[in-house]
Amino acid sequence: MTLPDRQGELLEEIRDLVGTDRLPGRGREMFEAFAELAGAFLGSGALPLPEDPFRGGDRVLAGESDLYYVMFWRMFDRTPAAMMQDFAIQLRLVLAQRIFKRCGDGVVFHHNVLFSSGRNLEIGDGVLVNRDVMLDDRDRITVGDYTGLAAGAVIETHAHVYDDFTQPLFHAGRRMAPVTIGADCLIGHKAAVMAGVTIGDRCIVASNSVVTKDVPDRTIVGGVPARPIKEIVPRES
Repeated sequence: MTLPDRQGELLEEIRDLVGTDRLPGRGREMFEAFAELAGAFLGSGALPLPEDPFRGGDRVLAGESDLYYVMFWRMFDRTPAAMMQDFAIQLRLVLAQRIFKRCGDGVVFHHNVLFSSGRNLEIGDGVLVNRDVMLDDRDRITVGDYTGLAAGAVIETHAHVYDDFTQPLFHAGRRMAPVTIGADCLIGHKAAVMAGVTIGDRCIVASNSVVTKDVPDRTIVGGVPARPIKEIVPRES
């Protein structure tokens, strides 16, 4: 039986069990079947890709990525071993150097970092990517050396087409634009950097900010939308 056939079979079984309220008592059996499904993928590398009704190119991106390695990373992050930081950080770096367009030395990835394909990611040396960061690399994302992305930060490279009234918003397609973040920057907790933005070197984006415009070198920005707060100047000796 092919993997798509087995997926379809399991979905039909779940529909029947839920519809007849027989899932209680069969849950363990179902999870064992799900584990077998994941094992079939890990053993073969074959993975059916869904259609993309939102015209975002997700299916194409997945097909162009090193999909097995991307999925291996995501599945590893759902295991208890992902919490063993020394091991997990080193493992993710090995995977990133295979998956990404470029990944420098000494990069730290904490758990649950998500990205669209990896093929449009260029990460410098010594970068820190904290937990729950989203790197929307539908277009190019470049992160300079020794920059830190705090927990929950989001880097977007797309915006939705909103002026086509013949389509629902999520079906009207997307506009792509690259993001560049310079060296020695700090992107704060749950901050968002929107498509097309360039952030200079040694900049700070305050927590929960939304950056919609370019940021010059050595600048602290904050707010929604983010505005300059102060210039960063060297400490007097």
